[in-house]
Amino acid sequence: MAPPLAQHYVLQHLAAFDDEGLRTFLAPGDGAIGPGRLGTALQGDEYEVLARRVASFLPSHARNVFMCARGWPEPPEVVAARRRQVIDGMFWALLYWNDPDAYEELVAGEEIHPGVLSALDLDGRVVADIGAGAGRFTLFAARHAKRVIAVDAVPPLLERLQRKVTDQDVGNVEIRRGSFMHLPLDDASVDVAVACSSLTSHPPWGGECALEEAERIVRPGGDLVVIWPDSPEWFCERGFTYMALPGNAEMHFGDVASAARICADFYSDEAAQWVRDNDARVVPFAVLGVPPPSDACFKRVGVAPTPSR
Repeated sequence: MAPPLAQHYVLQHLAAFDDEGLRTFLAPGDGAIGPGRLGTALQGDEYEVLARRVASFLPSHARNVFMCARGWPEPPEVVAARRRQVIDGMFWALLYWNDPDAYEELVAGEEIHPGVLSALDLDGRVVADIGAGAGRFTLFAARHAKRVIAVDAVPPLLERLQRKVTDQDVGNVEIRRGSFMHLPLDDASVDVAVACSSLTSHPPWGGECALEEAERIVRPGGDLVVIWPDSPEWFCERGFTYMALPGNAEMHFGDVASAARICADFYSDEAAQWVRDNDARVVPFAVLGVPPPSDACFKRVGVAPTPSR
């Protein structure tokens, strides 16, 4: 389910994406937004330019499905429902492109469990941060690794990361644009690949193909780590070892007002009301209805898995 803030987005917000962004986030695939649903959502003359852009990168069969759906008259309520489904499915990408400030404010309160970070073997190694965003893990890794290659598909986030790297005079970070499906790294080129609250069990931020791509870049005997996984069971079924640690059960905000606003935007009105009732800027993840960022899935590439702990 998309966060409440998704209601503020409309399909026109997709126009902010460049062509590579549209190709990355709207490409057909298992679990992705289907071309038929997308075609129905983009019915209407006001979407003609955007529809042409989308059609230009779709494979021929998907393009035919997309164009047929776009030209097939549907009742207004069906079109409205398809538009909402597309927006909800694209929410995080829409947020990254259109309001990176809101995204950074959100993740600033999501402190990764220090025990998870200390469990990573980064010292002196070449590390890839896949789905790096604005760099919340990149900058931590740079303090330990020999070199960090930060990869993300969203230029507004990479631009923020570049400013942080420059402002903090960090000399061992290389920033590259790329998607989970097409990481811009050679085979077996890194010792560790880490996805911090980014690689998921489904497209466009994960799934089988993305997992294979992440494993491709790790040398045999190296590590692939997914921090704060959306579905630990899914990763364990694919050879990962799961680690969950106690504690770190609260989200921290700058003040009560921002806590209430962020809770209302990303979680629920009930969570926002709890903040106001308790005059709290520290909010338990239990109130938000999500597990805390206190777990990770580990895989030693090319080595048999060990039991979860």
